[in-house]
Amino acid sequence: MLPDWLQELRLSEITDRVKNDPTGETVFGIDSNTAMHEAAGWGQADFDEPWRELSPDDRVLLYAYFFQRGHLEELLTAFEQLFGDSERPQNPLVVDVGCGPFTGGLAIANQFPHDAQMDYVGVDRSSAMRRLGERLAAAAGMVRELPRVRRHWAAAVPAVSWNEAPGWRPVIVIVSYLFASPTLNVEALVNDLDDILIPKLGRGPVTVLYTNSIRDDANRGFEAFSTMLCDRRFELIEDGKGNIPVERGYGSRNRPIRYALFNRLSNRTLNLG
Repeated sequence: MLPDWLQELRLSEITDRVKNDPTGETVFGIDSNTAMHEAAGWGQADFDEPWRELSPDDRVLLYAYFFQRGHLEELLTAFEQLFGDSERPQNPLVVDVGCGPFTGGLAIANQFPHDAQMDYVGVDRSSAMRRLGERLAAAAGMVRELPRVRRHWAAAVPAVSWNEAPGWRPVIVIVSYLFASPTLNVEALVNDLDDILIPKLGRGPVTVLYTNSIRDDANRGFEAFSTMLCDRRFELIEDGKGNIPVERGYGSRNRPIRYALFNRLSNRTLNLG
């Protein structure tokens, strides 16, 4: 179940903007089945293109309406288990690959006190997704006193701009539902991540959190992803399937999820050639 502040945020910024039909039977005047399958494309649409009378910003609102809640529930649970009762990392740098509308940022911010600070790098090819992400990030501070989150947005991992000198801050990389895309180049993704971690972001410890559907086709590239990370000194800490308890209007149920956790210690060696 979402915490109250996230339910309030979604109601004001997503649900109230989408369900403008007084009968409650349509979204943006479209029946829900068509909206989910065609306008939102089950999350795999080209969200920077209009669809019929809907703008790209309308389409990403539909995506958030239908799909974001489930992803939030999964990531909220994942971060609760990742951090547990231990002290939260100081001033982490979060890289959310395929970030959508700030979903991972909202989930991880829920784990930190209001006086904490972090940097969030949201990477998504859709500019409409990034716009909604920025709007949700800004609005979140109006409904709850969140940690100070400096936000950075990029269309692709190689385009991430970082002007600070590399340091020793902990880095958390979120890779959530990205492998559902049949066009994903796993080797390029791992190479791109490796190219920005130490040269740009720093030499601190790196945690990679992977979540996805349990469907085999959605995880088609995971084995290659895992192998390439381990070749780059990451350790696979956990890999499995589980259930996330979720709440719906008709009661509670379990949502199955595939998850994995990788860790790489701080890089304290120099490559002198």
